[in-house]
Amino acid sequence: MIGSGAFPTEAAVVGEALRLLQERLDRLRQELQPALDRLDRGEGIELDDQSLDAFFEDIRARGRQRLEARQVRGHGTTDG
Repeated sequence: MIGSGAFPTEAAVVGEALRLLQERLDRLRQELQPALDRLDRGEGIELDDQSLDAFFEDIRARGRQRLEARQVRGHGTTDG
């Protein structure tokens, strides 16, 4: 990148990488903020080991259902 002229110096490459990482971090914070606000209002749920296992199994089951539905409609395959 430096040799091709896209960036004048190594410092410019590092600076651009840091800027892009900061943008990504800012987007993630924006996406997470509504959930954090709900937790602050006490709207979260507490999970023990058993309920956490059930929670994740529910997520897996819904994912399997969505995948099967896509395959039935011919909109995708299991290899991506």
